[in-house]
Amino acid sequence: MRTFFIILMLLLAFAIAAVAIANSEIVTVSYLFGQIDLNLFAVILGSALGGIMVMIFFMIYRGIHNYIKSESVRNLKKELQRQVQSLGAENKKLEDEISKLQREREIAAEKARTELENEKKKLEDELTRQQRERENTMAREQAELEAEKHKLEEELKKHQGVIGAPEAELTGEDPTVKKGFFDFLKK
Repeated sequence: MRTFFIILMLLLAFAIAAVAIANSEIVTVSYLFGQIDLNLFAVILGSALGGIMVMIFFMIYRGIHNYIKSESVRNLKKELQRQVQSLGAENKKLEDEISKLQREREIAAEKARTELENEKKKLEDELTRQQRERENTMAREQAELEAEKHKLEEELKKHQGVIGAPEAELTGEDPTVKKGFFDFLKK
């Protein structure tokens, strides 16, 4: 592209030179404070050189502007790269912290689960112990009631036997014989 531009400029310069040589007459050039007589060749060549000078200054200005712009773009790019690296480091740090917190949460959950299981086992053991205690107490009370019942039955038998025997001994009667309703008057 640059080579094409240089070749194009050289062709234009030769064309301008050819036109200037073909026009060698004297012309009057008027300007603000007076006038001057010049060769048409000089006027055309001067105009072309003036245009070239304006274009050179414009290109210099444009080059400086582009350099400043590209420098600011480079600085911005460097700043953005630093920010990306900083954010990447911060992101990694946060991911590590998240990972650490997740591990801590899992450990805490496992610990809580273990504590709950231990508490459940303790409560089940306590419930089993209380049930056994209740069963033992009920069995003991049942045995005591049975013993009391036996004792009362024996006392009742003794009492029935003692009550029936002395009366028969006193009267001299056979306890197997039935008594009448008015037999107590006979005595």
